[in-house]
Amino acid sequence: MTTYTSIRNLFLVIAAGGLIACSSSSDTPATTTVSGTVFAAPVNGASVSVTDGSGNPVAGPVITTSAGAFSIAIPNTALASELVFESTGGTFTDEASGATGVHAGDMAAIAAAGTLGAGSAVHATPDTTIIHHMVMQHSMTITDAQNVFASAFGYTPDVSVEPTDATSPGTGTDDAQKLAGLRAATFSQLALDLGFSPAQQFELCAAIAQDLSDGVLDGVADTGAVSVNGVALPADIRNRFVTAMMNFRAGNDHSGLSSVQLGNLPFSTVALTDSYSLEYVAPTGMMNAMEGKSRFQIRITSRADNTPATGLDVSLMPMMYMATHEHSTPFEAVTDDDNDGTYDVTIYYLMPTSMMDGTSMGIWDLTVMIGGEVAHFYPDVMMAMGDSPRAVLKGQMVDDMIPNMSGLEEARSYYMFNEGVSATPGGHSFGLFLAARESMMNYPVVDVGATLNSGTAYELTVASISIEVSTDGSNWTAAVNDGGGHFSASGLSGMSSGVQAPLYARLSINGEQKTTDGNPPAGDGSNDIATFTVTPG
Repeated sequence: MTTYTSIRNLFLVIAAGGLIACSSSSDTPATTTVSGTVFAAPVNGASVSVTDGSGNPVAGPVITTSAGAFSIAIPNTALASELVFESTGGTFTDEASGATGVHAGDMAAIAAAGTLGAGSAVHATPDTTIIHHMVMQHSMTITDAQNVFASAFGYTPDVSVEPTDATSPGTGTDDAQKLAGLRAATFSQLALDLGFSPAQQFELCAAIAQDLSDGVLDGVADTGAVSVNGVALPADIRNRFVTAMMNFRAGNDHSGLSSVQLGNLPFSTVALTDSYSLEYVAPTGMMNAMEGKSRFQIRITSRADNTPATGLDVSLMPMMYMATHEHSTPFEAVTDDDNDGTYDVTIYYLMPTSMMDGTSMGIWDLTVMIGGEVAHFYPDVMMAMGDSPRAVLKGQMVDDMIPNMSGLEEARSYYMFNEGVSATPGGHSFGLFLAARESMMNYPVVDVGATLNSGTAYELTVASISIEVSTDGSNWTAAVNDGGGHFSASGLSGMSSGVQAPLYARLSINGEQKTTDGNPPAGDGSNDIATFTVTPG
């Protein structure tokens, strides 16, 4: 009896234990593993935890590897919620300064509800951290925060893209990863440019989020000026971000990305130097910039007393940074005709920033110089719509040549920019601006008395200029030299206001007729006439 009872009791204990084990197994929630990195350059030894949108713990903490990587198991029941991946601590090597052992501040990334599953990844970077601060500290929705960020910086961070170190890209990384790494490095460079330590870039991210809490990145929030450790963010902080990217690319960037792969960068109308505040002012009712002739003003004030800065010697150097090379474009001297601190600028853009489909052509950098002080603007130059912005004729390939980028020779290009057609008594008047290429870096105004490629074997002194304009290609009207590269032909017949039509032009310099291909004129209009499409006003 004792033996039977003992065996029965032992069986019951084993059975109960089995039930307990089964109950415990069934109570363990199923999980999905999500991987990611903490990246301000790879952050080693950071502690990563996950909470829901209300701050309730979901998973973690786990510690990042030397590559900044982590894996964390998320309960499946939490995947339908907005999830916040937050990291604290760790160290990294700063991309811009090269400082090692830099202590990382808090970083974070938010995954929208229902976006994570098996194989998903979430990467915390400076830009995702800014969006996190906007959501958690400034009561924005994630969508609103992303939209405000994109308006300020020109892109929306993608938490699923793993960044690679722009100073030493990982093997096999794609362009999206390189661009994510370059953008992270730009915030490092921005901190350096603003005089902050590498570790202060995390406070800078929080300050930028505060600045953006009112929807505008300008150094000021609803509560007043925004600062980092008592140092105010500059009013041109948006502009400084693009300059920081350009500065980093000029020094430490080894991503191999070309300028056209950076996307369309944000255009800020405010730029600061040590002494001056510059504001880019577009004409009323007009776009900021357009392929071809583009006019605007730069309003300059003294930062010391906020008064108009008059009588300054202001110079300009526009540069287009393309995929494989860079070039300048024609422009006129900067003037302050009214002596009120508002300087008039006219640039003749050779090309737009992007194509109609949004494909980037490169980056326009307008460098403005006042004495030894320099400011930059990065305008989004629109593609010309409808009418021809310019036409090109070339010098004949014997007497009118220039060296090209390959060290060989090419026919000199003459650019005739459309300055518009207007109605006048007895017909219409067509205005042209004439410039030439000396090199990719220099496109001077062409006028009588000008010397092109001075001091070289390609020197050409302009003794005479003849421009003729026609509405039918047969009857020609001589244009008048209005000075400074400007020409106008009046009394043109055969056009109607508001109706698009072709217009033809011929150019001779020092008696040599310029052609479309650099060969002698055929005399039948096949290579000696430039054609515009114009809409008379």
